[in-house]
Amino acid sequence: MGIFDEVEKIIDPIKGVNFLNRNGKTLLSVGFEDHPKLNGYYEGVMFNQPKFESILRHRAQKYENIEFKLGSSLSNLEALENHNNLEVTNQETHEITPYTSTYVIGADGADSFVRKHLGIKMHDYGCDQDWVVVDYLVDDKYEILDKARYQICDYKRPTTLLPITDNHIRWEFKINPSDDVAQLEAEDNIREWMKPHLWRINPKIDVNSGKIIRSSKYTFHGLLVENFKLNNCFLIGDAAHQTPPFLGQGLCQGIKDSYNLCWKLDGVRNGLFNPMVLNSYDIERQEINDFMIRTAMKQGEVIGSQDRFKSFMRDTFFAIAKKFPAALSALKFQYSWKFNNGIIDKDLYPNNVNGVIIPQPDINIKVENKKFDQYINDSFALIVFSNEESLKQKLSISHPLKFFNENIHVFDTNHPFMSDGKLLKWINDNQISAVIVRPDKHIYGCCDKENLLFKMEKLTEQLQNELSK
Repeated sequence: MGIFDEVEKIIDPIKGVNFLNRNGKTLLSVGFEDHPKLNGYYEGVMFNQPKFESILRHRAQKYENIEFKLGSSLSNLEALENHNNLEVTNQETHEITPYTSTYVIGADGADSFVRKHLGIKMHDYGCDQDWVVVDYLVDDKYEILDKARYQICDYKRPTTLLPITDNHIRWEFKINPSDDVAQLEAEDNIREWMKPHLWRINPKIDVNSGKIIRSSKYTFHGLLVENFKLNNCFLIGDAAHQTPPFLGQGLCQGIKDSYNLCWKLDGVRNGLFNPMVLNSYDIERQEINDFMIRTAMKQGEVIGSQDRFKSFMRDTFFAIAKKFPAALSALKFQYSWKFNNGIIDKDLYPNNVNGVIIPQPDINIKVENKKFDQYINDSFALIVFSNEESLKQKLSISHPLKFFNENIHVFDTNHPFMSDGKLLKWINDNQISAVIVRPDKHIYGCCDKENLLFKMEKLTEQLQNELSK
């Protein structure tokens, strides 16, 4: 979106997570600093959401084709087969303005008016956990000495302690059935819950110091819509899915939803793709979000178990994992985001990397002053990994490859984007010589070096057929 330089200033990378038992003993520490940055960026960061939203709002205001209707809300929606009739109500004047649109994108949150009005049902994963979420500002006179993030696996009161940025601390406390509901959000109650763990930030902090700027009871859900679309209405983000927050993936998946949908909408609106392509949005995002919700639920069971026996088994597993790190494969923190159905080659040259996101070279590597993802831009790209000079000429005169509109790149072993070894290792491990990258950077398909040009042309023709049928 062109805002990375601004976002980089408001984030604090997560360098690891510490799992503690109820006595404060470290069960397991997982460091992220030695993890490969699969997509070039930090895999996990903390940030202040209002600051992030301010950056987004400022960027959106620069586009003349975006009109803001602040203080207004959607009050009626009729979703017909080829167009939508909408009514928008000004909350101050109560004036109603009618609109007609070809498409509607419902990005209106967990309580989505669009989803409810369309009658789209949600699958409930049966993950309803009540927690109190607290935002706390450390008093300026106390330095935050420890920026580590903690999951306190206390079966009597599972607790999350997360320094965000600057002096902002996020706490999450699981609610017990015996808790006094009327006192859950009371400041005295919150400070009492903070008391056993506050010293980790700074041993000198007075429990009565600092400012609690928010304490709210939340029920963490696992929910996923049965359909991401109805006719030409689409749901994205929390309107389409609610993910337990234990892996911090709610907002991330909303961004991925929009990236997946918008390149398809763009192609259909410009007459490049058949409208049926839009059906793949539901197929692909169903699979990824189902995976993410189930994974977050498993993580939540690790952190928030209040069963004494299960907690003992978890602590035992962590003790084993400290001595035998291979056991940690059951506790993953990095994902390929692979999908298996949708706009992907499943027939010509099946491969384990079809459907995954292509590895992003180090973000400090630039060609023509562009990072890798900017360099191959937001259209379909063909990347060929070869040292053969004559191949460029063959690629340029191939009729099927005209589909890429010159977004064809040949990376030899000396190419700057190969210099950090990430792409080189990836293609060698998977025996790849050419790859078609979708606009959202997922792999459509790839092929090996045998009959390379023929295979690339066949793969491209199949893709064109998928997009046009």
